[in-house]
Amino acid sequence: MSFGAWLSVLLVLAVLGGGLAFAAFMIPTDDAPRDPDAVVVLGGAGDERARLGIELAERHDAQLVLSSNARFFAAAEGVACERDAICFEPVPANTVGEARNVAELAERHGWEHVTVATSDFHTSRTRLLFRQCLGDRVTVVGASREDRPRIAPRLLLREAAGVIAGATFERAC
Repeated sequence: MSFGAWLSVLLVLAVLGGGLAFAAFMIPTDDAPRDPDAVVVLGGAGDERARLGIELAERHDAQLVLSSNARFFAAAEGVACERDAICFEPVPANTVGEARNVAELAERHGWEHVTVATSDFHTSRTRLLFRQCLGDRVTVVGASREDRPRIAPRLLLREAAGVIAGATFERAC
């Protein structure tokens, strides 16, 4: 086989590998529901995360946990910190910090299983980071917004960079 043929084969394999990696890590998916001890609503984005998290916590009679600005979206739904939920500010103020802080809360409160409510585009990175801290004791569900596509190009790039960072130099735990 000539050098050019080998190069073509390697290029095809690289493209296939990249496509499979993209499908495995970047196409948003929800985990199969389980009965959680706590439902965590990640900060950021809009109110869809808080609405989903509140609904799941009520359905499963689970402790509601609100990160960062999720408390403000939850307040609009009549949910208050201290009275209805555990609220915290993650350190660092990102998904890595949220995963670390939730792992500490799970240890402190004896939670066997945690469900994390986030945006649909954010499920892959959230799952990667939270499983670094909680193993298979976490499920991730995504809330969607009707005013944007499921995978917008800028969100896709940001999440891809976050997945690469979370898998390499910015691991949660």
